[in-house]
Amino acid sequence: MGPAVSPSWRDALADGARVAFVAVSCFATASRLPFLQEVYWAPIGAVVVLYPDRGATQKAGFERFFGTAVGSVVGWGGAAWWHGHLAVYAAAVVVAVGLCHLCNRPTAARLCAVTVTVITLVPRDESPAVVAFHRFLEVSYGVLCAVAYTVVEDRVRRWRARSKAPTVTSPPAGA
Repeated sequence: MGPAVSPSWRDALADGARVAFVAVSCFATASRLPFLQEVYWAPIGAVVVLYPDRGATQKAGFERFFGTAVGSVVGWGGAAWWHGHLAVYAAAVVVAVGLCHLCNRPTAARLCAVTVTVITLVPRDESPAVVAFHRFLEVSYGVLCAVAYTVVEDRVRRWRARSKAPTVTSPPAGA
């Protein structure tokens, strides 16, 4: 018999399996959706926002969704005007990050800048509008997968806790 697995290793392995399950499930389902072009963005989006806690995942998911939405719109404009001018790219990042801060979403600003960068700097054959729209859909799908998983996981935990709770029985009548 091998050495016992300590609780910290058990937790680490369980979390790794959980993240792998969400990433693989997200990729497998995204691959079947004909309107997603670069499906690898979906599991990336899922893994970025997935936390062991449902509340933290939902908060991170909203920030990622918001940042991706703003970054997609600003990145669309940046890519349309890009033509190799670093000033256009810099202006797009400043505008996108500034918009997030004005909306009181500083965490979304960091993610927004990533979206602007990917849409503006990575050469594609499609128009900037199509690239921005697809990036928004792909990342949003990943966020949806992560949040949905944590909602289901939380409900299963609560169900298990209720089923393990001791049942209170009434004393026999007349006792």
